[in-house]
Amino acid sequence: MGAVEHLKTLCCLGLKPESAMVAVTPLLHEIIPHGWSRMGLYEPDATMRSAYAENPEMVLYNERFWGLLNDPSGIIGSLYLPDFRAVGIGWTLHRQGWGWLGSDWYREIEAPVDSCWWLDAMIGDAGQTIAAVHLTRPRSARPFTADDVQRLDALRPWLAHAFRRSKSGNARQEDEAPISTVGAPVRSGQLILTADAKLVFQTPGLEHSLRIFMGEPVVYKRYVPVSDSLPAPVLKLIRQLVGAANGTSIAPPRMRLSTPYGVLTLEAKWLVPAGTLPADAARDPKSCLISVTIDLHEHPIAHAARVLRESGATPAQMKVGIQLSLGKSKPVIAHELGVQISSVTDLTKKLYQTLDVHNSAELGTKIWLDQRQVEARQSLRRAG
Repeated sequence: MGAVEHLKTLCCLGLKPESAMVAVTPLLHEIIPHGWSRMGLYEPDATMRSAYAENPEMVLYNERFWGLLNDPSGIIGSLYLPDFRAVGIGWTLHRQGWGWLGSDWYREIEAPVDSCWWLDAMIGDAGQTIAAVHLTRPRSARPFTADDVQRLDALRPWLAHAFRRSKSGNARQEDEAPISTVGAPVRSGQLILTADAKLVFQTPGLEHSLRIFMGEPVVYKRYVPVSDSLPAPVLKLIRQLVGAANGTSIAPPRMRLSTPYGVLTLEAKWLVPAGTLPADAARDPKSCLISVTIDLHEHPIAHAARVLRESGATPAQMKVGIQLSLGKSKPVIAHELGVQISSVTDLTKKLYQTLDVHNSAELGTKIWLDQRQVEARQSLRRAG
């Protein structure tokens, strides 16, 4: 299945908009080769309510980013609001000639994260901007062209469908996927802390990204400094790790959290020499450091769709296969997809032939077991 066809299928699977941003990112790379993607979901007043940037270091430039964006005299700020109102596309192409490389925007925002050339589009619903997509390329690459604009423009109706908020009371498939099934990690990072929760090191931008993924309030119309306090789940993990070492807790220092962007996995461990017993660390915790590894995983539905695509499934087979892998019966699938049971049966038979499996249990194993084995290997490497 081609990237465009798969993107269109993904956009119709009912993921939450935040999960959809994560899911379509790798496909946009296939359709329009580029370096980094940035996306945002907007309110009617042009306030961004959610964002996803492939390069997590973008958050390090938030203050200057919003200062320049809201400056109507600047090279980007002069175009931002008019384009937002017009649901425009390709609005910076003409600015990427004379003066662009010498502008404050390029020097302070794009150059530090190895991006230079922009391809941008506002995504609209009923004539109103609901999201924005920015694709960037490094300075060494060729700039975007009108052909790239046309390719992205053709995707905008599908992206609008994916980024549109569901109506109140209209449940989406995202809410039905079990947290026990997770996809591959798409963002990883690490925090190094003392036993009394003082931050020593963090992967650039991780703490801010973690708060976004957990749905904590973030004001995107203006810069707001990252809070000095750590997110509650991180503090809970530290207490569990210290408690397990001194015998006051039996809770394992790892957890999974469902977020609009996907599933977060967090795991804490002592940073001590090999062979050191946890009880020894607990006797003098102030002399030991704690590592918290955090992974954002693609949503289970997006993961299942990707595996099925790589296995040769058609879009129709994929929609049925995702539901089968989540344990749903054929009558339920037929009702949810609005098709006859006979159609589901026929698609199931062809899907099993394509994937060389014989039942839904084998299908689920093919989709989920490989990922669990990868996670187990990663966990063993961390423990070592």
